[in-house]
Amino acid sequence: MMKTRSLWVLSSSILLSGSSKKRVCTSFEISRTISSLTNRTYATIDRKEFLAPHSSTDQHYDLRKNNNPHILQKRTIMTEDSSNLATQSSFLSSTLVTFACRLGYFTGGVAIVVAAILYMKQDNLLYFPTIGGLPKSPRRNPRGYRSPSEYEDLPFESIMMPCPDGVKIHSWLIFHDNNVNKQVPTVIFFHGNAGNIGLRLPNAIKMSKQLRANVLLVEYRGYGDSESHVGPSEKGLRLDAEAALQFCQSHPRIDLKQVFLFGRSLGGAVAFHLADFAQRKDIPLAGVIVENTFTSISAMVDQLMPFLTPIKALVLRIGWDSTKIAPYLETPTLYMAGGKDELVPHEQMLELFQLQSTKPSRLVRMHVVPEGTHNDTHMHGGQPYWDAMKGFVKAALSHSPEQSSADSSGEDQCLVTESNSDTVDTDKKSAIPTMSSRFMDIVQGRTMEDATKKND
Repeated sequence: MMKTRSLWVLSSSILLSGSSKKRVCTSFEISRTISSLTNRTYATIDRKEFLAPHSSTDQHYDLRKNNNPHILQKRTIMTEDSSNLATQSSFLSSTLVTFACRLGYFTGGVAIVVAAILYMKQDNLLYFPTIGGLPKSPRRNPRGYRSPSEYEDLPFESIMMPCPDGVKIHSWLIFHDNNVNKQVPTVIFFHGNAGNIGLRLPNAIKMSKQLRANVLLVEYRGYGDSESHVGPSEKGLRLDAEAALQFCQSHPRIDLKQVFLFGRSLGGAVAFHLADFAQRKDIPLAGVIVENTFTSISAMVDQLMPFLTPIKALVLRIGWDSTKIAPYLETPTLYMAGGKDELVPHEQMLELFQLQSTKPSRLVRMHVVPEGTHNDTHMHGGQPYWDAMKGFVKAALSHSPEQSSADSSGEDQCLVTESNSDTVDTDKKSAIPTMSSRFMDIVQGRTMEDATKKND
């Protein structure tokens, strides 16, 4: 305000001075003078803008009095720091977004690779022709597990039976001592997912003696002495089972009306398929016996590998879904269940039993071994285990669906029995066992004995 007044006074003085001295001031000179004064005025105002407040009395430091030339520089630095901070924040955000995107791409890529491997190699995760360092061929097994010929007075046949696709599979047909004029049943034995049929030989021989039956031990493709140029698969094992039934139909010493199916673990799913196949083809079967089998591979994935559950619909191509068969299966069936199955939850056996027990006319039984584990149920069950099986075979051979439907209650058709026997210690360290440790100890012990004898 004062500067504006000074400018007015100065302008007036110039005019008056020019008038007294009889000088005429041109408009150009006046304009130049006013412009000079205006610039000086604005410069003074700009300097006052940078005066800092002093205490609470709103006094100010004058740049000329304090002689502090760094104030303007500090303000410039602060402005630059704010700009740098904003730039750094923007760079950090951009970096985090880039990292998140790359991590997502990497995770997605790994998931795709894992899914592709699981899709292509999942058969290798289910089927194990060899186990625990034991040989693939039964001929190289320890003593007592090589061939039925090791057992005295045990008639048998070693067979290479052709399958519908041309693959030949190895089997042993063990005859019962009293097999005369086809008066005894025949059991088609489907083993689990690991090892050759020689590892089941003692169990099969005991089954033959207890049930007074022939036993056909079937060795899946890719296992033991069966042809291995085609690996095991769900489709292949189905064909193997159908070939075994066709073999029994053509064998002169097998009574077609007394053919039973037995399947343990994976073999139970194979037995269910063959029973369904026979029912659809009107091929007579006397009965089915399954031991510690599962409802489906999908359910086992949920049990053993739950992290794959979200993507199993995309990668899982193995079915073995017995829940689609049990509700419609009319063939008499016995469920042999281990109460302490460490691999297949006991509830899955109960589910299959309940699915098939919907009709009173069906002969469906379950025998539970409370201390039975996945592969040791027949060892834990004792004689009650075999008694339950013998009772079922007898009932199945005399079973008539028409007569059963006429019964008022049907209580004898759906029975649940239980073994009461001493337990056998087993090792449960393995999360996914394929053979019991007791069984493996016996086999490996005999392997060491054989090696010692050879060295001697």
